Amino acid sequence: DMGKGPAFFPGGTPSVWNDIREIIEAASAKAEDGRPCAVMNGKGGAGSCVKMYHNAGEYAILQIWGEVHAIMQAWGMSGDEESEVLRSWKTKAGGSHENLLNSYMLDLTVEVVKARDAVSAGGESDGSLLIDKTNDMIGSKGTGLWSVQEALGVGVPCPSLAAAVLARQMSMQRGERLANNSKLDLAIAPAAKPTVEMLENLYWSAAISIIASYAQMFQCLRTLDREFEFGLNLPATIATFRAGCILQGQMLAPMTRAFEEDPNLSSLLAAFAPEIAANMTRFKSNVADILCNTNAAIPVMTASLSYVQTMTQTKIPSAQCVALQRDIFGRHGFKRVDKEGDFNATWPELQ
Repeated sequence: DMGKGPAFFPGGTPSVWNDIREIIEAASAKAEDGRPCAVMNGKGGAGSCVKMYHNAGEYAILQIWGEVHAIMQAWGMSGDEESEVLRSWKTKAGGSHENLLNSYMLDLTVEVVKARDAVSAGGESDGSLLIDKTNDMIGSKGTGLWSVQEALGVGVPCPSLAAAVLARQMSMQRGERLANNSKLDLAIAPAAKPTVEMLENLYWSAAISIIASYAQMFQCLRTLDREFEFGLNLPATIATFRAGCILQGQMLAPMTRAFEEDPNLSSLLAAFAPEIAANMTRFKSNVADILCNTNAAIPVMTASLSYVQTMTQTKIPSAQCVALQRDIFGRHGFKRVDKEGDFNATWPELQ
């Protein structure tokens, strides 16, 4: 089976890679086109950097699927109903892309939402859902946090990746959450079962959130490549995610092609512009419905929505406001859109 075996993310000394390349490529998983999922990512810590952001993307996308489950549960769907809808999404076309969301992480979610408790899982084989008996605390090894810290340090915005780390941290504060709930219970009435339209909105919320997360992940890699001069070949690296790792999925093929066709692509968002433009209203409608009518927490979806809206704007009114606020209290100055240079305005004394 070509899909068996791991993906490798080597980096370091090119001459060493040349010595071991045949062995690593032979041991690696192979993508559908037969290419080995192993490529020399660049000098120094390039391989570790790629693996680190692989994990940060994994954090975000696992959390997105977790949020899809939270929404479906808030809509009163059973585990089997959830699993059936999610399974149908594996073969659902997304715009011009066949099977857009088909992926290993969707497969995981299909299994998780319907799994029954069992003696082998520490419980009873009584037909109840294992997910309902699972403690709501997500462990982590630190790669997602490290990735976000590095991105913040070099000024690359990655709100979806950061929100996934924060979601794990909030989950670990179970004691505080229970104590808070005893004083502040925000319970609301259960929502109605979803319509076909609501499920379509949810599909596109997941799809655009995943695209936004990958877009941030790739922008992080590009910026750190410039910062540390790794010599990264981004489409070749993306191609190695197509088998043998947690990120493997259908979406990686058009992503690879997008950067092969245009290495200077401004963002992955641009590569999926038709799909995003056609379905942003669905994404917004779903988020509005969930925030207004359920208590489901969807931090990565909301961060992804803000990212797409902000990173496609020609003018950010809130940024204009804060730029002038800083000029009042600290004389930090501001730029103008109509001429070059730094400027200060004359303000009334407010203290």
